[in-house]
Amino acid sequence: MSNEQHVGHGGLTIFEPFEPLNEHGFLHARVNGKMYPPFIDRDILKELQLRWNTDENDIFISTHQKVGTHLTKKFVSEILRKGIDYPEEHPMKSGDIGHHTIPWPEVMASQYGLEKFFEFIDHTKGFPRVWYIHCFKEDLPAASIHPKTKFINVFRDPKGAAVSQYFFYKSHPLLGVDSDLTMDQFIDYFVRGDLYFGDYHKHTLNWTESGDSKFDRDCLLTLRYEDLVERKMESAKLLTHFLLGIKNGINEEGMIEIIENTEFNKMKKSITENPGSFHFNPNTFFRSGTTYDWQEKLRPEQIYKIDIKSKLLWGHENSPDLTNTQTLDVY
Repeated sequence: MSNEQHVGHGGLTIFEPFEPLNEHGFLHARVNGKMYPPFIDRDILKELQLRWNTDENDIFISTHQKVGTHLTKKFVSEILRKGIDYPEEHPMKSGDIGHHTIPWPEVMASQYGLEKFFEFIDHTKGFPRVWYIHCFKEDLPAASIHPKTKFINVFRDPKGAAVSQYFFYKSHPLLGVDSDLTMDQFIDYFVRGDLYFGDYHKHTLNWTESGDSKFDRDCLLTLRYEDLVERKMESAKLLTHFLLGIKNGINEEGMIEIIENTEFNKMKKSITENPGSFHFNPNTFFRSGTTYDWQEKLRPEQIYKIDIKSKLLWGHENSPDLTNTQTLDVY
């Protein structure tokens, strides 16, 4: 690797050169013009984009940051473990949703090396394996996408995303974000769109709009974070149908158990008591588990700034047009 590296807080290696975005920090490097955190090695990312060909077992949870990634991981893990008879040695068998079981591919390869990355693929072959990513479609860390590879895209009301990102970035040990950063200052950065993994509004459109893509639209399911929190049974049915290919692949008792296990407090308690390979403090990653706390955190002028951008890019305050996105009638 050509990039200099050293170990940062939290045990992750960080790769130079990186630079702060502004006087408030936000350490990053640029990939295709977008900010990437300093714990992703750009040389390794290029290697993945040259060498990794996904297969029919790969499932990607595609999100921007702080829009329900870990909740979606929990839903997917619970459903797959009830619908698939994983062997004991398969990491999915344990119910762990940390980075040894459901990895972020660019980070896994950067932190442990390409040899370990491809060893993981070999170890998990023959059964559905789950990844999570934060990139735009054109920045996928793979050379080719198998026609049966699946993608689950999750987005949320941008006001909720902005508030959650604000608290997360300030508490992240590797991003160097100034603890004195105000919500006013952050909302301006959020609306400008030059933050980690690019503009949130454009990222959502990138995944929900039809057009040229590396994969078939039938392999994409789009969900709202608000539905994962407030309409758990409907969301679980959608995911079950999408992942297992059947409407009633899990009995009622099993579905109720999935709903219970994805409740915020139970999920946070479970990971706190048995973190598995979840390597950061759950208090950092699991802040509130609610959908509308932005109403208490944002002032009217801050809400106005975000809503104006949402209307400009999406045509609506909290959701883009999903008419071109696959939906499954299993309610």
